[in-house]
Amino acid sequence: MNKYLIILLFLNNLLSVTPDSHVINRIRYDFNSRENYRDLNSYRDENELLEFIESTMETHLIPGLSISIVKNNDIVWEKQLGYANIMNNVLVDENTMFILSSISKTITATALLQLFEDGLFDIDDDIDNYLPFDVNHPDYPLAPITFKMLLTHVSGIKDNWSVMSYYDGDSELELGYYLEEYLSPGGEFYGSNSNFTNSMPGTNYSYSNIGAALIGYLVEKISNQSFNEYCNENIFEPLEMDNAFWFLSEINNLNQVASPYQVAGGAGDSCYIIGCGIYDESNPCFCDFACIDYEDCCLDYEEVCGEDGTGSSPGNLIEYEHYGYSDYPSGQLRTTSNNLAKFMSIYMNDGIYNDVRILESETIELIKIIHYPLVNSMQGLMWYYKNQNGRTLFGHNGGDIGSSTDMFISFSDNLGVVLLTNSNNHNAMIEIESAVFNFAEENDFTITGDVNNDGIINVLDIVQTVSLILASEYEESSDLNEDGIVNILDIVQLVNIILS
Repeated sequence: MNKYLIILLFLNNLLSVTPDSHVINRIRYDFNSRENYRDLNSYRDENELLEFIESTMETHLIPGLSISIVKNNDIVWEKQLGYANIMNNVLVDENTMFILSSISKTITATALLQLFEDGLFDIDDDIDNYLPFDVNHPDYPLAPITFKMLLTHVSGIKDNWSVMSYYDGDSELELGYYLEEYLSPGGEFYGSNSNFTNSMPGTNYSYSNIGAALIGYLVEKISNQSFNEYCNENIFEPLEMDNAFWFLSEINNLNQVASPYQVAGGAGDSCYIIGCGIYDESNPCFCDFACIDYEDCCLDYEEVCGEDGTGSSPGNLIEYEHYGYSDYPSGQLRTTSNNLAKFMSIYMNDGIYNDVRILESETIELIKIIHYPLVNSMQGLMWYYKNQNGRTLFGHNGGDIGSSTDMFISFSDNLGVVLLTNSNNHNAMIEIESAVFNFAEENDFTITGDVNNDGIINVLDIVQTVSLILASEYEESSDLNEDGIVNILDIVQLVNIILS
C-alpha cells in the first residue's frame, strides 16, 4: 500500500521534476535485444543463437545452461535453458546456482588482493611470514614462496589427487588443518615428491588447486576472519550477490542448485561405445559438432549419434550427489550466472560495479600483467588470457564432476560472457561461448524500462513516458506490460522497477 501511495505522490509532482534531480539508479535485469545490421553468414540473431545452443546441448548431453552477457558495463542479456534436475523436472531459472569449479579461484584472488590494497602485505613477500606453519619446497628449502607465485601457479606446489578427496556434501576438515597436513613434513597428507614439483619456486608453471586454497587460507589469517565470511562481507554483500555460497550448508534450498551430471562412456571405436559428446581428442570417432555437421563421425552416425540415436539418449547421463572438498577456495563456490556477471563487471569497469568499488583500478591493472612471461606468457594474477576465434579473452574457466564453466572478457569491445552448465563438456562450451560472443558483438541491447536509452532507469524515463501519454503517442519501449498502449499501468510498472 505504501509503495502505491508513493507512486501517486510521485505522479502529482512529476511535471516539476527537472533533469538535474538526483535519483538512485537501479537496473532490472529483463532485457530485449535490438539488432544491428550484420553479415548473416557470420553471425546469429537471437533465435538462431538459441537454436544453435539448444542443438549443441542436445547433441552433447548438456542438461542445463545459464548465460549472462555484460556489454559496456551492464548485464544486457540473460538466458536459462534446460534442467537443473532431470528426474525431478526442475528447470534452470534465474535463481539456479551452479558450482563454479575453478572460476572460484578468481573470487579467492580478489579477496586476497583487497587485503593487499589495505597494505597488509606485498605480493613479493614470503608467505611464511603470514602463516602459522612454514611452506617450503623440499628440494629448495631456502627459496621463498611468495604471494605472487601462488597467484600465478609457479609456487612449486603440486596437486596430489590421492589425498584430495571428494565428499558427499561439505568436507568436515578445517581449511587450515587440511593445508598444514598437506604442506608440512610429517603431515597426514604430505608427500615430498607427490605434493611438490621438481622445480624451484618461480621457475616453472604448474596449475595448483592447493595453491589457490592456500590463498584462501592466507585471507583467513591476514583478515582474522573465516574465508567464506570474509567473502560474504567484502564481495558478495556489496555486489548484491544474493545467491553466492561457498558451502552447501549455507544454502537453504538445495533445489536451487543444479545437480551435476556426467556422461556414461569411455574409450572405443564407435560412437555407441564412447557415447556422443564425450571429449576424447585421441579418438577420431568423437562426436563433436563439426563431425555432426559433415555426418562423418562414424559409419553408423545416424543410428547412434543422430537426433534419435541411442548414443545421444539422456539415459546416458549419470546424476551425482552435490559434493565438496577440503581445498574449497579452489573451486567450491556456487552461484548464478547473474551474480557471477556482477563480479565479472568489476574487472570491466576499473574495479566498480553499480557504483560499488571492490578493487582499485591500479589493482585490476596489476592482475592483468603477465608477471612471469618466460614461464607462462598468458598467466596474470590468477586470471589468464586465451586466444579464441580471433579474440583475445581474459578470464577463467572451470571443469569438474558435472561442471563446465566459462567467464571471459573481450576488452577490445567491452564484452563479457558467463556460461555455467551442470555437465562437463569443454569442447561444446567453447563453441557456445564463441557463438555468444559473436551475437553480443553484433547486437545492441536495450534494458527494459530504459525508455530514453541512456543506460540507466530513473525519473527521466518516467518523464518521457508521461509525455507520450499526454501526447497520445505510442512507443514500444514504453509499453512495459506489452498491452499495445502506453498508459498509467506502464508508469506503475516503471516505478516498480526503480523501487525494486
